[in-house]
Amino acid sequence: MVISQFFPLIGGAEKQAQLLAKTIQNKGVEVNVVTGWWKFGTPQAEMMDGINVFRNFSCWGMFGIRGIRPLGAVIYIFNLAIYLLIHKREYDIIHVHQALYPAFVSVLIGKKILRKPVIVKTASSGITSDIKQLKKYPFGNIQLRYLIKEVEYLVSNSKVGGDEFKEIGFPESKIVFIPNGVDIPKEKKISFSEVKLVMVAARLSLEKGIDVLLRAWVEVASMYPGLKLIIAGQGPLESSLKKLCQDLELTDSVEFVGLIPNLNELFSYTDLFVLPSRTEGLSNALLEAMSYGLPCITTNVGGNIELIGDDGRKKIVQGGFLIAKNGLLVNSDDVEGLSQAMLFLIRNGIKREELGNQARSSIQEHYSIDLIADQYIGLYQHMLNRKL
Repeated sequence: MVISQFFPLIGGAEKQAQLLAKTIQNKGVEVNVVTGWWKFGTPQAEMMDGINVFRNFSCWGMFGIRGIRPLGAVIYIFNLAIYLLIHKREYDIIHVHQALYPAFVSVLIGKKILRKPVIVKTASSGITSDIKQLKKYPFGNIQLRYLIKEVEYLVSNSKVGGDEFKEIGFPESKIVFIPNGVDIPKEKKISFSEVKLVMVAARLSLEKGIDVLLRAWVEVASMYPGLKLIIAGQGPLESSLKKLCQDLELTDSVEFVGLIPNLNELFSYTDLFVLPSRTEGLSNALLEAMSYGLPCITTNVGGNIELIGDDGRKKIVQGGFLIAKNGLLVNSDDVEGLSQAMLFLIRNGIKREELGNQARSSIQEHYSIDLIADQYIGLYQHMLNRKL
């Protein structure tokens, strides 16, 4: 598996790669992870959960020097290419997480030179899509055109993400839909008697819409002063969001708890989960919240629509919300719609229980990491058999 960043750097793609690698290896397929070495203090090579992790020197980030990211990317690409060539007898297939510059060099070296099967998995859609991100890198448009031409299979974790690649010319026959997966917890939410704690877990950045949630929380807090909103995560907007919280006079009802790698304990006493994203791939946090049987509210963007069980065809009135199979959907950037959705579920325990139970059932049936790992192993076998 190739991914530009890996633990201890934690994001959606990184968490998914780590969980998938561990699960696939537990099923008898040896997995090695090749990533970037971005931080001093982390070993270049280590064993994690029985998986060999190797970090190629990347320059950018390690020295804390601003403005040299393009140089770091070039160094990373060069070192990754050397690694793939030197270790060619140690792997049968290359699985790249994110359609970014590591995907370009993996296809160039792995497929064209070494004749190894290569699959590339997309991570996001919308304004943070892999397509838009890759175009920002040096020669990004050239890399993107090369990937469109040469990638054998592109795995999309949402139908929206797959559609974006089709729109730029990627053949539909080479797009495979495999969603992100999640470990299904043994415990689930059993009490829906009242709402005391509302939670969001997300990177504190513009695309996650935490500012919208805070503005929507003003009305909720004024009507239910005993409620608490927990914001789990960190990111570039942390200080500005805390200031917004103060400006809106919400400090008594909102708590920023920082980055929590394992959200299990927090989920166990949360009553309502909200994800107000402006753009999304397939959110790990939303998957985890649903797997616990939490009633969820999210925006009608990216993979959220599929997770919540809607087909995306119904238009949501501004200031309103849609009751879907597994939760509630609102428009992104709709403060009033989000506040009304929260108030609706706060007041309706029967609907909270119904949606929470249905959400957990849907995750068990379609998004269990064991099921997702089996789908990947099946794809690996298909590609290797075709090569033979």
